[in-house]
Amino acid sequence: MTTEREQDPVHCAISDALSVLGDRWSLLVVRDVLRGINRFDSLQDSLHIARNILAQRLASLEEAGVLVKSPIKPNGKRMCYNPTPKCLGLIPVLVSLIDWTANWSSEEQKRWAKVIDKTTGEEVKIGIVDNNNNPIPMSQLSIQF
Repeated sequence: MTTEREQDPVHCAISDALSVLGDRWSLLVVRDVLRGINRFDSLQDSLHIARNILAQRLASLEEAGVLVKSPIKPNGKRMCYNPTPKCLGLIPVLVSLIDWTANWSSEEQKRWAKVIDKTTGEEVKIGIVDNNNNPIPMSQLSIQF
């Protein structure tokens, strides 16, 4: 038996992801937390975001299990936000977005971001592979919902 939600042509895995990450600020908050910026004031300074909006985004990311809030010092009132495994799972998404921008933007629109392997110093790219790590050409892909 299918539910009403399953029959909704707009509902899919992408819509589920966008319900958590689809506003203007959430992926930028995730980006900064993954870069080690994890205190409220530091995030606000980095993003130039209003305090109330940042508080809302942090609360929604925490509720979704993307970030975890903990006191900076034991029994302290000041908090920091740290990535959960669910947040770390977004790293390939962020790398893909960086790669997409680098490939499809004009030279003056490209940003400073790139992803580097700290061991080799080489730039990292995302690829699509099968279960045996063999690359799959884009022409062979079919996205199904």
